[in-house]
Amino acid sequence: MNTSRWFLSLMLALPLGSAPALAQKTAAAATTPSTAKAPGKGEAQALKIFRMLDADGDGRISRQEAQVGFRLKPSLAEDFRQADLNGDGYLTEQEIRGVAERRRAERQERRRKEQALAARPANARAAKP
Repeated sequence: MNTSRWFLSLMLALPLGSAPALAQKTAAAATTPSTAKAPGKGEAQALKIFRMLDADGDGRISRQEAQVGFRLKPSLAEDFRQADLNGDGYLTEQEIRGVAERRRAERQERRRKEQALAARPANARAAKP
């Protein structure tokens, strides 16, 4: 499951009563200037949802903050564990960016291989074991 879908699943699990506070937090985060490289579309979406899920505003999502999502979809607990690169029980924006970058690189490599295979003559593709 890709990162943005993981966070989207968690986002959908949030109680509706928290929506106004989350909207304010997201609007404030969106106006903060950044000198970092602009994130891709999926990464930007994941980071936006990350900021909404960070209920206490400490810059990370704890397992406690993610519990609602785990109850809705138990496999999210494993996704959380894999994304928690340092194993501290929290997801940071840096960890989310790292996962996004790793998955982007994997996607690009897969596309590169597919394009190389498609560029080969048809008889050479058929001969490949």
